[in-house]
Amino acid sequence: MTKRKYNKTRRANNEGSIYQRSDGLWTGMATLGYDENGKIKRKAVYGKTKLEVSKKLTDLTNRISNQNYEIVENSNFDSLMREWLLIFKKSVVTPRTFEGNFRNFELHISKQIGNMKLDEITNITLQKLFNDMLDDGYSLAVVKKIKHLLNQFFEYAIENKLTITNPVTRTKVKSNEKKIYDSENVYKAIPQDIRHKFIECLENNQFLKPLCLTMMFAGLRAGEVLALSWNNIDFENKTLKVEKAITQVPKFDSKGKIIERKTVISTTKTICSVREIPMPDILINALKEYKLIREQDSLTYNINLTEPTMLVFGNNDGSVRTYHGTKCIFERFLKKYNLNKYGIHFHGLRHTYSNTLFEANQNPKVIQGLLGHKSVKTTITTYNSVDKSYFQKATDIFNKEYSNNNKTNSIIEMQKQEPALNSNPIKKPIVEEEYKRPTLEDIDKLIEQLQFEKEELKKEQRRKHQRDYEMEM
Repeated sequence: MTKRKYNKTRRANNEGSIYQRSDGLWTGMATLGYDENGKIKRKAVYGKTKLEVSKKLTDLTNRISNQNYEIVENSNFDSLMREWLLIFKKSVVTPRTFEGNFRNFELHISKQIGNMKLDEITNITLQKLFNDMLDDGYSLAVVKKIKHLLNQFFEYAIENKLTITNPVTRTKVKSNEKKIYDSENVYKAIPQDIRHKFIECLENNQFLKPLCLTMMFAGLRAGEVLALSWNNIDFENKTLKVEKAITQVPKFDSKGKIIERKTVISTTKTICSVREIPMPDILINALKEYKLIREQDSLTYNINLTEPTMLVFGNNDGSVRTYHGTKCIFERFLKKYNLNKYGIHFHGLRHTYSNTLFEANQNPKVIQGLLGHKSVKTTITTYNSVDKSYFQKATDIFNKEYSNNNKTNSIIEMQKQEPALNSNPIKKPIVEEEYKRPTLEDIDKLIEQLQFEKEELKKEQRRKHQRDYEMEM
């Protein structure tokens, strides 16, 4: 009888520790080392196929050979990412940016996947996290911030050999979203028919009158107006220079918790925000009047409140006012004069400035420069509140353009006034009218006006809780 031959082949690396359990699940064992008693330490991996387990074992042995394996194995994702935030991220961003990063980490990352191990987090884990956030109503902008923060951490982890892959790169988030337009939570300009009433009420408040008029007639942000000093105002040349703004700087403890906030004067929101603005007479007179009041206050408080470097709208000891405190004064003023029913927002004063210029058909690029915007798109889409008067003005363009068509109008009037003689009236001859063709200049003007309306109707506002503080600063 011929003996059966067996093909002897060497098993691949790690295959010697792979076996299939009675329930059909494949299992692989990797040796981690020895404990303090000399006993072998092993770690198991599982999979539905032998190939899947073999791949997991290869990844595991690669991580075991890494000198940081013990750190990763004995730490959860929360502790690793928290350490990165406090040691590395905090030192390269501004305090307010770090505050936002740390808040997003604690609210959306730590609570969801913080207890997992680093090697347990896959692209599926993160994709589910992003999907759940969108389903829970978080904006796409917030989800993108979370994704960006996680991507930065995993790049750091790869660089420091804590892991070998970045699962964030294999996740997908849509590029844009359709937002529900909420007219109640949109910054609006003060309605035209309320503006004079608003200014009349300001006459009774020595502090708010010059402050609000500076925002209404110079277009300053709240943070910019509170950082103005007297040397920024040139009464002779009727100009106002914006070169700084207030901001809040948080102070953190060793665990990343905010223990203090301090209002300080810093640079403007963007480099484009540094600008020189011409002042109308109503604003110049209000500031001159307020300067006389501050001269009297200087005698009362024994401090020169009108010297060039002093803040125009500072406290009576010369210190900077906080945004929150000033906004509270403004809101009490609105309530006192029953103006709060018109939906006037503190930041709406700046919108009123831009809307007034749009109503006068000023060039959007000019308005962009006066507002200190980096992009004219922001000026057109965010700072141009459309109401019914805009639509009427657009219609008036057609009425004006074709108002000379008197022949057709007279025929229509005759048809209305002439009674019908019988059920089959005699048809009147058609009178050919003279057509006046619009010029290219007229058409360009019409297109520009309608483009403003189109952009405004497509505008989608950010949610109030995400933009309120940032826009006003």
